[in-house]
Amino acid sequence: MAKNGFKIVDSDMHVFEPHDLYLKYMDPKWGDRIPRGEPRKKHGQIKFTFADGRPLRSSGTQALAATSPKPFNGETSPGETQVAHRYEKPLQRDYDAVSQLEAMDDEGLDVAVLFRTFPLHCDDSLEAEYANDLCRAWNSWMADFCKENPVRLKPSALITLHDVDLAVDETRRAVQELGAVGLSLVPEPSNGRHIHDRCYDPLWREAEKLGVAVCFHPAASPNQDQVVHRFKGHANEAVLVNAFRNPIELMLAVGSFCAGGVLERFPKLRVAFLEGNCSWLPWALYRLDERWDMRKGYCNEPMSQRPSDYFLRQCFISVDVEEDLVGDVIRRIGDDNVVISTDYPHADSHWPDAVSDFMAMEMPSSSRKKILWDNCARLYGVA
Repeated sequence: MAKNGFKIVDSDMHVFEPHDLYLKYMDPKWGDRIPRGEPRKKHGQIKFTFADGRPLRSSGTQALAATSPKPFNGETSPGETQVAHRYEKPLQRDYDAVSQLEAMDDEGLDVAVLFRTFPLHCDDSLEAEYANDLCRAWNSWMADFCKENPVRLKPSALITLHDVDLAVDETRRAVQELGAVGLSLVPEPSNGRHIHDRCYDPLWREAEKLGVAVCFHPAASPNQDQVVHRFKGHANEAVLVNAFRNPIELMLAVGSFCAGGVLERFPKLRVAFLEGNCSWLPWALYRLDERWDMRKGYCNEPMSQRPSDYFLRQCFISVDVEEDLVGDVIRRIGDDNVVISTDYPHADSHWPDAVSDFMAMEMPSSSRKKILWDNCARLYGVA
């Protein structure tokens, strides 16, 4: 397709799940606990419930609606309402695979790696088997979704950390049977265990063995350990939570992997930090290096390199299309680790002008080519 002479792969394009996804794909043994919703009538998220009508408050909009001092409909946020007019065409097809490809054509995308919108599995209170089966259902649906055009549509796979053995098994199935090119995880601790905990090493080992990217993508999760929960109930919660959640959780995840020993143990693992900006990265790596140089004598987790060396060797981070501070990122750490994300079809996406907005930012043509294609192709193994 080559927009303005550049091939483009979107590192983080989203889907809107259909109301009957889990009814069709989840193990029927869960009966009335299988999530279900009403058919989508407007742009935005579907409110998933159990059979008795009790809501699953795991989506970003629904989580905010549950705690905001200024209540609103838990299905559609004010932001989604403001941009709804842009999504009238894909809404007519309920955001199916055909409409996904049409949206890619409108944006000028050659390939897109597809991620979830509804993080129903991100809940520490869920039993491990149930959380894992939510992921299995989504992953099977996503694989079928991508069959519309396997060359252009690339599936990610939801992985939950409730039980590492189940996570390893689902990773193997998702990659070998379903064709997943990335594992989608949230960066927060799971039931008190941080992502650098050695208990998760079997999962990182399997991902390294399979050559699949590990992608940390934050989500609004009311029943997980998130820094921004301190803002719950604040009059301006909608701004404070949305502004800080993703960047801070990803910053901490970079610390876990680059200064927590994970990438020392798994030197061929590819890791992405998605949808949390990139402007903070040079400072974070500087700070980690400075503290490592000063305090490594007090550390018990062996590392042969500085934290920034691990990031530059193995990690990638997404840039928002209007994030003009990316020029400073390139000057300070180079252009080999940055990938583009449109965030379609969410409220803060610039679709169908996301790529055009990115093109308007000043940077060398060689850097633009890497961010639009080369880096993401390396991350996901896309030819």
